[in-house]
Amino acid sequence: MVLVVIPVLLMLGSVYTHTVSAGLNNQGAVLTDQRDELWAEKEALEVEVSELSAPGRVRSLAREDLDMRAPAAGDMTAYYGEDGEQDARQQIQEESR
Repeated sequence: MVLVVIPVLLMLGSVYTHTVSAGLNNQGAVLTDQRDELWAEKEALEVEVSELSAPGRVRSLAREDLDMRAPAAGDMTAYYGEDGEQDARQQIQEESR
């Protein structure tokens, strides 16, 4: 009896492990395909981000849509040290009056 039961159990175990292995291989292939699709989508999104954030595009949108402009040399003033900071505060207060 033992000589019949043990080989049958080993055969059933072998069939079971092959079935589980085939299922895992299929699942691995599906996950690999999903990874490849997501990688391609990531690269496409990176290209889109670089196109949308190009300095020329941002500048033209700021100029056209928001009426912004680059500052001219006379528009900028540099203040140095604590006295310069105090001078800047006084100038701002005078301009707001």
